[in-house]
Amino acid sequence: MSNNTISYWNQTGDKTHYPRLDKSISTDILIIGGGITGITCAYCLAQKGLKPVLIEAGILCGGTTGNTTGKVTVQHGIVYYKTEEKYGADAAFDYAKSQSSALDFVKTAVEKLSIDCQLSKNTAYIYAENPAEWDTLNLEYEAAKKAEIDAELIRHADFPHENHGLLAYKDQYVLHPVRYVEGLAKSAAEAGAVIYCDTKAVKPEDGDIKTVLCENDIEIKAKHVVMATQYPFYDGPNLFYMRLYPKRAYGVAAKAKRDWPDGSYINIGDPARSIRTHIENDERILIVVGENHDTGRGYEDMSLHHQHLIQFADQIAGVDEVLAKWSAQDYDTPDELPYIGRISDHSNIYVASGFRKWGLSNGTLAGMMISDLIASGNCRYESLYSRTREDIFSSFGKAFVGAVNPVLELIKSKLEGTESVKDLHPGEGRVINFKGEKAGIYRGDRDDVIIIDITCTHMGTELNFNTAEQTWDCPAHGGRYSIEGKLLEGPPKDSLKVLFRGKYTDLITKD
Repeated sequence: MSNNTISYWNQTGDKTHYPRLDKSISTDILIIGGGITGITCAYCLAQKGLKPVLIEAGILCGGTTGNTTGKVTVQHGIVYYKTEEKYGADAAFDYAKSQSSALDFVKTAVEKLSIDCQLSKNTAYIYAENPAEWDTLNLEYEAAKKAEIDAELIRHADFPHENHGLLAYKDQYVLHPVRYVEGLAKSAAEAGAVIYCDTKAVKPEDGDIKTVLCENDIEIKAKHVVMATQYPFYDGPNLFYMRLYPKRAYGVAAKAKRDWPDGSYINIGDPARSIRTHIENDERILIVVGENHDTGRGYEDMSLHHQHLIQFADQIAGVDEVLAKWSAQDYDTPDELPYIGRISDHSNIYVASGFRKWGLSNGTLAGMMISDLIASGNCRYESLYSRTREDIFSSFGKAFVGAVNPVLELIKSKLEGTESVKDLHPGEGRVINFKGEKAGIYRGDRDDVIIIDITCTHMGTELNFNTAEQTWDCPAHGGRYSIEGKLLEGPPKDSLKVLFRGKYTDLITKD
């Protein structure tokens, strides 16, 4: 097993590399982001006879979509009971119906377009690990039944080990997310959507005709702009940096020594453990995802997250071979519902974010909803997912913590000390003092080192090194950078400055 962190889906899914945009253009509709939200939106618009342009900074499914568990389900943890408590039974009912419409869309698309993505129907289980969680399952069951979900409580089950009961949601799905998006993208392009890869949007300008500035001095003018980018690259009046909380999760795929039950499973509590089966060439592959934590605030040695998942997989079925390990970033919201819709009243800029690890259904729903907003000016469920809902007031405690923590992380990062460059191992990153300033150093396998300014370009928090991904991560708002300082994801707009490149031995000699 290599030390790379390419997901099983990206390893086994073929991708079409669409051309790079090499000139400024104008279009009625611009979609930014080539994951499930953007591709679904492009497909829906093309089916309506419109011709959207979609740009992706890298390749399709290069972000969270290609690093998911591959579950398409209305089972999103303990969500119906919480939504009913905050907004009433009608809101929980609408959440269930909207998510069910996303499942129906995926099923229909796979059948209609003959997408070979191993779509399989299964039962999604959420399980309790103690008596208190069993009580919570009962509350969720009652809310789910009111929302007309085909759910069943199971008091005693053989799997997972030592559970205190399960709540089963029947007729859910799993699939290969990269193959699914690839098939949907192909059909979108055939229907008139234009797709560009390696085309990174930097920022939009205001106006009735929006101008989106991209790298390499390219401009795209558009009447409608869809931000299918996980984190909105344009905030508008919404203060999303106070309402979106970056989380990382980890995944492993393994061949197992023993059998395990079919179905999808996830626990209520922490640490998160999400389990599913994938069939590849008639062989059962065990997928385990979890170990969620705030971005930039996990273990000092982030690789421990993968190790814990491998240990858990070994307990379940005995790990014969680890096929892949990876991680992904997603965003939580105060009330655990996503933001889908207009960035402001009557705006032609649209947002889709806060999917809380359930992006395959939420991203599909977002693509469907935003395409309806563009085509007709309205859509069902718009108010439920609107950024104007009372999310901060309904979940004030969580919103308060979410707003305060970044400030505390900023202060903490400025007060933390630095380390010596001596005895720095290949593949290791450290925070050091370089010419009187705090900086980050990384040593490669060939005695080369690179030192960068690790002050996040978003709001100035000092970054932490992520050993699992070999990236520099911001503990405040989730900005992530490569070891060379290139911006990877999150709210920042700019990359980091490189302060030094050279040989480690030369640096030590000078030191």
